Amino acid sequence: MSSKKGILYGRTSWSEETEDGEVYEKDKEGSFNYNKYEGEIENGKPHGNGTWTMSDGSTYVGQFVNGLREGIGTFTWSKDGTWSGKSYEGLWKDNRQHGKGKITFEREEGEINEGQIWEGEYKDGKLWNVTLYLKDGSIYGEYKDGEVVVDESWSEGKNYDEKESQKRIDEIEKREREKEYLHFKER
Repeated sequence: MSSKKGILYGRTSWSEETEDGEVYEKDKEGSFNYNKYEGEIENGKPHGNGTWTMSDGSTYVGQFVNGLREGIGTFTWSKDGTWSGKSYEGLWKDNRQHGKGKITFEREEGEINEGQIWEGEYKDGKLWNVTLYLKDGSIYGEYKDGEVVVDESWSEGKNYDEKESQKRIDEIEKREREKEYLHFKER
């Protein structure tokens, strides 16, 4: 079957029409009554490039394979939810963050995680080899192979000058390049 462009609706499965012909609209609480997908479709599922707007207003813009987020894409959490102002941009596999990516917190001043960036490698939707940066660019945490790296200076809240911060970033990037080289060499 060939792909086409179109619109799909659904909650647990996709259809070209809403249930009982209902109108796609927001309810009293401000949520949509269905998820909505606009983009390339194959075999009745999102397949190719498209935009998925979830019923709570969260969106995913990117690539799909057989109805799942797969490839490059950006997920932005709903403006009305707990994670308002949070977005993930990067690689996806089987509907999960998987591969290189970055979570960005664009929040109001003083709100939790304001201005933070969590950048690195994600695996099956989890922080895998990720560095956590504060708004000023200083490192405040790190995940290595899915585990939190314990660094006394981070827990003490030590602020590094620009030179020390760059040295730490260079060390992390060097480890990432070495890991990529070894992975490439194993092929």
